[in-house]
Amino acid sequence: RRMVRPLDLPCTRVVALRTDMVNRFDAKGQPASSNTAYEMRRKRKGSPSPTITEVARHAGVSPSTVSYVLTGNRSISEETQARVRSSIAELNYRRHAVGRALRAGKTNVVALVVPFYDWLSEPVIMPYVYGVVDAARRHRWNVMLVTGESADADVDEVVGSKMVDGVVLMEVRVDDERLTMIEQLAIPAVCLGMPSEPATVPFVDFDFQQAGRLCVEHLVGLGHRQIGLLASPPGTFENNLGYAQRLWHGVADSLADAGLSFHGLPMEPTMEGAQRAVDTLLAEEPALTGLIVHSEGTIDMLMQVLQRRGRAVPGDISVIAIAWGELTKHVVPPLTYVNVPAVEMGRTAIELLAEQGSSKLLSATLVAGGTVAPPPAR
Repeated sequence: RRMVRPLDLPCTRVVALRTDMVNRFDAKGQPASSNTAYEMRRKRKGSPSPTITEVARHAGVSPSTVSYVLTGNRSISEETQARVRSSIAELNYRRHAVGRALRAGKTNVVALVVPFYDWLSEPVIMPYVYGVVDAARRHRWNVMLVTGESADADVDEVVGSKMVDGVVLMEVRVDDERLTMIEQLAIPAVCLGMPSEPATVPFVDFDFQQAGRLCVEHLVGLGHRQIGLLASPPGTFENNLGYAQRLWHGVADSLADAGLSFHGLPMEPTMEGAQRAVDTLLAEEPALTGLIVHSEGTIDMLMQVLQRRGRAVPGDISVIAIAWGELTKHVVPPLTYVNVPAVEMGRTAIELLAEQGSSKLLSATLVAGGTVAPPPAR
């Protein structure tokens, strides 16, 4: 795991937090029980008070139930109340003054949970982070950046720290277990990415499936019949990230609707990865004339590889990308692309968090450039 290096961001404090530092093992190297883990943290931190999540685990209820017992905001059975209050007394739990301030929105700290995988390119992920930080500054909020790769444990640690007013989740997976944790913790939250199943946590996302359809329709409209997809890195599929799968299905389904074969594979964001992907695709379909690219951090490398393989753009092969527009401005010839509004998505996530508004799916728009043309005559 790696931390984010200092960034030239707006004047909002960004705190990088490592959530994997809590010792979760006992002295013999075995996984510690929940109560043992709590005692170890208590002794190390010098704090006598557990988190609300630890009280819930001890009482055998959800964290939101503990919260309801404490606040009286919802009717809870007398038996459950007695069990929760018994756990509160046994663990010596005290409602934290900071926690009360957080729930009142007075700490002005938002946690941005974004796993930094090895294959994740900083030029690709940073526009989303910038959008979050920029919008947070307007609300006079600070941003705590959480970069651990684990799921519910990270959220549990951050919320249990009683230092945040809300949470923004990035890199949302299919069946993301963090959503269940967020719902149980009853803290304001937003997903920067659409969950596969309906959830109470609102989201903002880009319509990647529509983007895939736009690319196919544009190429087919110009007469292309052999079209390939170089998708996002293999790690996006191994980790079941929703945006990667929706783009893939958008392209595959649109080609099927047009009666055309689908040729596609994930592409590693390296020069070697670009070479392997292009060679594999051309070996599978030598007559390829249209190429859709979702690995947006590799556009430069891809153009170089095509040139080395003797494929002129757009004379021999047309290239259309799904990318944040700012990453395409230096490409020669000017790139045809579907714009991913990354900064807008980050800003919208904060506005949804502030207003607890409804989910938003941003539409795809194609920007014409000079990398797409009718297929060459055969």
